[in-house]
Amino acid sequence: MAAYLMNRVIVSSLMFFVMIGALNAQVADIKAICGKAKNQSFCTSYMKSNPKTSGADLQTLAKITFGSAQTSASEGFKKIQSLVKTATNPTMKKAYTSCVQHYKSAISSLNDAKQSLASGDGKGLNIKVSAAMEGPSTCEQDMANFKVDPSAVKNSGDFQNICGIVLVISNMM
Repeated sequence: MAAYLMNRVIVSSLMFFVMIGALNAQVADIKAICGKAKNQSFCTSYMKSNPKTSGADLQTLAKITFGSAQTSASEGFKKIQSLVKTATNPTMKKAYTSCVQHYKSAISSLNDAKQSLASGDGKGLNIKVSAAMEGPSTCEQDMANFKVDPSAVKNSGDFQNICGIVLVISNMM
C-alpha cells in the first residue's frame, strides 16, 4: 500500500513538472520574426507554406528553418555540381567549380551550427549561419559576370532568405 502511494506521488510530481515545462514553451511570434527578416514577404510566405511552423515555439521554429537552410544548401550544391559536369565552356566550368567549393564551405558551416542549435546557443548559431551565408553569396556574385543557368542563382537567393530567418530567430533565443 505504501509503495502504491509512493508511486502515485512520484507519477503525479513528474506530470506536474512536465506540464510546467510545456507551459514555459511559448508559441513563437511569427509576425515579429518576419517583421525583422531582411525579406519579409519571403519569410511570411515561407512560414505560411510550412504547416509545422504554426504553433511552434522558438526552438522548434529554429530547428524547422535551420533544416530548410540545410536542404537549400544541399540542393544548391547538387545543382551547381551538375552544372560543372555539363559545362562545355572552360571559363564557366571553372566558375561552377569555384561555386561547388563555396557551397561545400557553407554546408560545413551549417554542420558546425547544428551544435549551437542543439544547445540553444543563439549567438553561436548566428555566427555560424552567417558564415554559411558567405559561400553561396560569393558564388552568386561571381556568377553575375557570366550568363549562367538562372536556377543556379535562384537557389542562392532562397538560401540567403531562409538563413536570414534563422538569424532573426537566433537573436531571439
